[in-house]
Amino acid sequence: MEIKNKRVFVTGATGFVGAHITKHLLELGAEVTILIQRCDSNSYFSICGLDRKVNIYYGDISNGALVEQIIVEQKIEIIFHIAAVALQDLAYKMPKVTFQVNIVGTYNILDAARLHMDTVKAVLVASSDKVYGDSDVLPYKEDTPLQGSNPYDVSKVCEDMLARSFYHSYGLPVVVGRFGNIYGAGDNNFNRLIPGAVRKLLNGESPVVRHPANGVFKRDFLYIKDIVNAYMYMLYHIEDENVAGNAFNFGTGIATDIETVVNQIKTIMHCENISSEIQKSEVSEILMQQLDASKAWERLGWKAEYSLDKGLTETIDWYKNVYFKLK
Repeated sequence: MEIKNKRVFVTGATGFVGAHITKHLLELGAEVTILIQRCDSNSYFSICGLDRKVNIYYGDISNGALVEQIIVEQKIEIIFHIAAVALQDLAYKMPKVTFQVNIVGTYNILDAARLHMDTVKAVLVASSDKVYGDSDVLPYKEDTPLQGSNPYDVSKVCEDMLARSFYHSYGLPVVVGRFGNIYGAGDNNFNRLIPGAVRKLLNGESPVVRHPANGVFKRDFLYIKDIVNAYMYMLYHIEDENVAGNAFNFGTGIATDIETVVNQIKTIMHCENISSEIQKSEVSEILMQQLDASKAWERLGWKAEYSLDKGLTETIDWYKNVYFKLK
């Protein structure tokens, strides 16, 4: 699918992943429209000056009338639905807001797209590996039962199933991406493991490593450039057989414990002498996650290209030489 001059709607465009998607689409010559409530001047979106290159609507994704207005006025052809309450701790504390944004907001996007399938030709929806919950069988495959248990996980299960139901019920061209733990340049939520560790070490402080009561957290870490490629591969192949209406796992297939990740960051930054601060996790989270992305390779031709070491090196370089240079 040719992207140049296509009219594209991106939700969550000022967030970490959304900003990278928006930047990439603009580089390909797309005409991008976004829906935001506000824009942080410290965000990757602002740092890259994307606000001067897109059509901006201000409002809330839970406003269905506004969502439909955007699709109609801008004659939207492609939708990247990335907006979400994406932090587990925040979702745990604010379940009502989480369900409103992640479930109702997703419904609004899908239903408005359904009503305007004369123009809308593709809807890409961001799901998560959290939909699989604490599975006894790893790595997760797409047919692994969806069994989220806390507010964030449950909201993503609903979002995931809603999206696919609109394909099977109405023929809406939808593809769902289930992503591992995303990291990279532009993630300014310093409560997350990688940006938090980098900032602490740059300040000569101990990075925080959270441990659950029953073991060690292990995650499938996926670099942001691999994420952008994953979205584009879903879009490019949406008209292929056995793509629309499907969910795809996107991950490296490697589960790495979080202490190993922090130690790798220390090595890259030459901070091996700084010890970590171990904290007990206060929120119930999935212990171990690992994704089988063979379906994405077989049907889309996608596989992760970045090793953890290469991705972390680029990420650290951005924080050191771009983000904190602006402070």
